[in-house]
Amino acid sequence: MKDLDEYNADALARLLAEEGWDTPLPPVHRQQLEPWQQWVFWGLRIYVVIMCVIVLWAFTLGVHA
Repeated sequence: MKDLDEYNADALARLLAEEGWDTPLPPVHRQQLEPWQQWVFWGLRIYVVIMCVIVLWAFTLGVHA
C-alpha cells in the first residue's frame, strides 16, 4: 500500500472529485422520536444504570471475599 505522499497530487484530486469526497455533506437535523421510542430509550438508560450497579456490587463483594 502506498503512502499518501507517494501519489500524484492531480491524480489524488481527480480521484477525490470522482468519488465525491470534495463536496460538502448535507446538513443533519435532529430527528423527533415517537413517544414509544422515547420510552424505549429511557428503558435502556435505566437498564444500563441497573446493570452498572449490579456489576459494581458484584465487584465489591468479590474484592472483599
